[in-house]
Amino acid sequence: MPRYIIEGEWTGYRSSQQRVVHRTVHDASEKKLRAWAEKTHGISYTDGTRLILSVRDCKPRERVEQKPGYTKLIRDCAYFDVCTVDALCAAQDALKAKATGAA
Repeated sequence: MPRYIIEGEWTGYRSSQQRVVHRTVHDASEKKLRAWAEKTHGISYTDGTRLILSVRDCKPRERVEQKPGYTKLIRDCAYFDVCTVDALCAAQDALKAKATGAA
């Protein structure tokens, strides 16, 4: 089954701080996650830093050293279709408000 890699590079405050902090392998069946990552190209933080995302196909039998540091953040942003931490917090708060209002 085909696979793809999502890699996240944190920009930091200076170019010397730029480094890869996230790398995960996903099945080709996760089409929505891949489409979101290719569309947004990254997640912005409130302090001006960014997690720049790149997506590429795995080569056959390629071994990938995974760094799953930001998996939850990436999946949550993809679920709510947002590309900033502020927008994610607002979307989660709206969902909680809707859930408590409906109860």
